[in-house]
Amino acid sequence: MLSLYNTQLTSIPEALGQLSNLTELDLGGNQITSIPEALWQLSNLRVLSLYNTQLTSIPEALGQLSNLTKLELGSNQITSIPEALWQLSNLRVLNLYNNQLTSIPEALGQLSNLTQLYFYNNQLTSIPEAVWQLSKLTKLSLWKNQITFIPDALGQLSNLTQLNLSENQITFIPDALGQLSNLTQLSLWKNQITFVPEALGQLSNLTQLYLSENQITSIPEAVGQLSNLRELSLHTNQLTSIPEALGQLSNLTGLYLNNNQITSIPEAVGQLSKLTKLNLNENQITFIPEAVGQLSNLTWLCLDNNQITSIPEAVGQLSNLTWLVLSENQITVIPEALGKLSNLTWLVLSENQITVIPEALGKLSNLTKLYLSNNQITSIPEALGKLSNLTDLDLNDNQITSIPEALGKLSNLTDLDLRGNQITKIPEALDQRRCWIQV
Repeated sequence: MLSLYNTQLTSIPEALGQLSNLTELDLGGNQITSIPEALWQLSNLRVLSLYNTQLTSIPEALGQLSNLTKLELGSNQITSIPEALWQLSNLRVLNLYNNQLTSIPEALGQLSNLTQLYFYNNQLTSIPEAVWQLSKLTKLSLWKNQITFIPDALGQLSNLTQLNLSENQITFIPDALGQLSNLTQLSLWKNQITFVPEALGQLSNLTQLYLSENQITSIPEAVGQLSNLRELSLHTNQLTSIPEALGQLSNLTGLYLNNNQITSIPEAVGQLSKLTKLNLNENQITFIPEAVGQLSNLTWLCLDNNQITSIPEAVGQLSNLTWLVLSENQITVIPEALGKLSNLTWLVLSENQITVIPEALGKLSNLTKLYLSNNQITSIPEALGKLSNLTDLDLNDNQITSIPEALGKLSNLTDLDLRGNQITKIPEALDQRRCWIQV
């Protein structure tokens, strides 16, 4: 292999053509605008990378490299593909992402050995029928184009494991997608999709499903059949409810349903025993069910900007929790049970109606960030002085009149915000510390 990646080349030396046994050549990251004829003499070349150069076209002579299995032409300024490219019958990987292509020739179907095809971030408006002839294809990436329609023929790609059509203008998911039995990753985020077909429930090998930033109004019960699913992202849609069937996703580790119109969390969520991340912020949820306390592997729980009025004691059972975000709700009381969250590093309870900080928070020995701004707190308990790892303490816009001497023990504190209170004196031990204090 010969790598000349990012060596500030402005042209390719003719002498390279003499390296007759060369099998891999990387010329990416240079300022090359043309390719010399000598390069086409490298008949044994199997891998050619011209990623991130300044090429505007592909020479017809490229078709002479008959042993090529991987061709990397991403991040250039290429506007069209020459017919000669379709002569590369051994090609398995073709990268033409981040160019200025507006169409893919039907001749693409001649590359019968192709397994990976990357055309993302171009200006394509449709998927050519030729793609469906590529029976060995396992990875297809066409995200960030201008595609409006997924043809039923897509279902013919029986070996496909990864399909990315995100950031297009797609409005409809055909039932044919349910035929892709080997699919493990499906990305359709940031389109204009309004409906998820029941057929997606047939994708039994799916591990990642990304449908965020669409206009979807409901999650079909069939999604509960995706027994191997590990990540489900449906944030920024128009969902109003979570189906009970989601509780059947026994391998789910990440569930992202933030920025919707969901009003309640079903008890079935408590069955997701492998869940580590749950994001439900920016919804209309009023109540956290006790079942949430069963999520023993949860490390990240985000429920900010809802209409929650209380935190159940069961949250204290989440022994692996490191992040708890409940800001912008209507919470009035912090339960003592939160003091059991020994692994908690971030606790965000800003913009609620809290009046008292319980002594139990002093037990959170791993806490580094504590945000309690914009509440109705009148005093700071001495127990907060035990938070030896605390770096940030935000108590601005409360009704606090004094600061306990114990805060001077916080040796790692770097940022203390006490603005918008009625404090007249800073304890000497705290004032002498190298800490940014805002009063």
